[in-house]
Amino acid sequence: MTEQMNQYELIYIIQPDLDSDETKAVDERVNQAIASQNGQIISTEVWGQRKLAYPIKRYFEGYYILHNVQMPPSGVAEVERTLRLNEDVIRFLVMRTN
Repeated sequence: MTEQMNQYELIYIIQPDLDSDETKAVDERVNQAIASQNGQIISTEVWGQRKLAYPIKRYFEGYYILHNVQMPPSGVAEVERTLRLNEDVIRFLVMRTN
């Protein structure tokens, strides 16, 4: 039996002092985590560097990336764990959209 696929919005903020190659590497790790959980990325919006509403870990800016993702509910915990363990990610949020 195949598991139901849900739609999610995943937004995360990367440290602003990383260069473009390091930022791409962080995004690639997140993409791999989603793929390993039988998920697929429907669309990606790179919002770029923006000012934070309040300082997070002494950062006043962050690099924002938004993914619209389709994956089974059981995969969300593993993707969140990957984001939590990555020191370059200063904040993240996964929301179910359907």
